[in-house]
Amino acid sequence: DQSKFQLLTIAALYSSVKVHERVALSSDLFSEICLRSYTAEEIEAMERTLLNGLSWRCNAPTAHQVGLSILSLILPYVDIPEVTWGFLMDEMKYLTELAVQDYYFSTQRMSTTALAAVFNVVNDTSTKVRRQAIGAFLRVIMECFDFDDSEQINAVRRRLNFLAKPDTQEDEMMDDEISLESLEESVETIKASNSSSSHPKRGHEGHFWHEKDELGHERVVSPSSSLRDISSEKQDSSLHFC
Repeated sequence: DQSKFQLLTIAALYSSVKVHERVALSSDLFSEICLRSYTAEEIEAMERTLLNGLSWRCNAPTAHQVGLSILSLILPYVDIPEVTWGFLMDEMKYLTELAVQDYYFSTQRMSTTALAAVFNVVNDTSTKVRRQAIGAFLRVIMECFDFDDSEQINAVRRRLNFLAKPDTQEDEMMDDEISLESLEESVETIKASNSSSSHPKRGHEGHFWHEKDELGHERVVSPSSSLRDISSEKQDSSLHFC
């Protein structure tokens, strides 16, 4: 029904303004904007239907926001120049915004699109050693939190890659398909990456840092030990990706 779909669009805009803008617009004003094609009561009734359908989740994170959260988890553990991080974030934002053009991505979880975008950006812009190190962290994060399985994320990666590079074949295999590498193997990859570093003691911008325990004793923390802690405590974690 085209009329109801149009009413739903107006109600969605009406609700979005109330949620995201500083000044809310009345339903009467929206009724006037659409030349009284719909009454204020009809707009408000459709808004209630829309909100009930969304279970009142009006502030769900976007794929870009989830992508930033994923990158923030690995930022302290990987030795990458600040300018490179900025480029990774910009490219990840571009891919997640590009995904809005394709209806397919509206059927996927935001976290799946975000993780696929991060993997693709790392694959296209990083060296082999850096790809392996960041990829190992991302696989650990996948196991620690409730992400989709590797097969689903690879499918979204291929679709996103095709959207960003229309000249490629949609079914073309990625250079670094996400494998079912175990948590232990990922941690070993991280250890190997750390051991090859010529600067064994660094701050938060590098691989190692010092941390004090509850008794005030100082210890050296590495990404592998930190991510093991994340893995062991994941049942109690409040961090959840949509």
